[in-house]
Amino acid sequence: MRILIIGCGSIGSVLAKAVHDMPEVDRLYVTDMSADYARHLVDSLEKAEYVSGKSELLCKVLTEVDLAVEAASQEAARRYVPFVLENGVDVMVMSVGVFTDDQFRERCFTLAKKHRSRIYMPSGAICGTDGLRAAASAGISEVHLTTRKGPKGLKGAPGLAMRGIDVDSLTEATVVFEGTARDAAIQFPKNLNVAATVSLLGVGFDKTRVTIICDPATERNSHTLTVKGDFGELRSETQNVPSPINPATSYLAALSAIAAIRRILGNVWIGV
Repeated sequence: MRILIIGCGSIGSVLAKAVHDMPEVDRLYVTDMSADYARHLVDSLEKAEYVSGKSELLCKVLTEVDLAVEAASQEAARRYVPFVLENGVDVMVMSVGVFTDDQFRERCFTLAKKHRSRIYMPSGAICGTDGLRAAASAGISEVHLTTRKGPKGLKGAPGLAMRGIDVDSLTEATVVFEGTARDAAIQFPKNLNVAATVSLLGVGFDKTRVTIICDPATERNSHTLTVKGDFGELRSETQNVPSPINPATSYLAALSAIAAIRRILGNVWIGV
């Protein structure tokens, strides 16, 4: 298999190193807004090659790859995901929050169907998505996601500016957002991809409730998922170690992408 990774940040760099060591992968292409950063990454990876993000160059690469992975940002997802699908290539999307936009989501899903491509969305930084997926086969009455992060993990989010909240001045755990998953993903675009994933699996963006807590005493990014429905009740709590490169991102998010690629490459799927 040949893979293109878009983005060399906290997720993309970890993913590139892991994919490079998979014997099923014989070629790896990497692109990033920072050419220097991408080149530095591929210098240590024998099977990897840097490619410019220009459309004409990516078109050539897309004729050679089996899978493209977006691991950059919602802006990058908007630019590259439709482009990849139009070229008939499967794509893995890490910035799942981009699908909060109903029109964009429908466009991508339609392109995938038209060009017989697949869109993969790993579970990311949360556990319990397998149970939620199964529960959605019957009736679900409630889905609630509670996210707790330290100031570094939330700093700079548009949702904080909207409320005039300075996370550096907080001295105790404070609820900084309560509302729908749609609003959470828009107001905290770099923090709440899990809200989008949960919404797509369950009851949608407008019925999924989200609470975000900024806790100056915590060093973990935690997500608690509660689901109630015909099946009973599910509660899953994940205490994530933040990425050393980007405290807003959990290490588990990168690991989920690695696991997803191994699953795609394999012939046996467990827990589907």
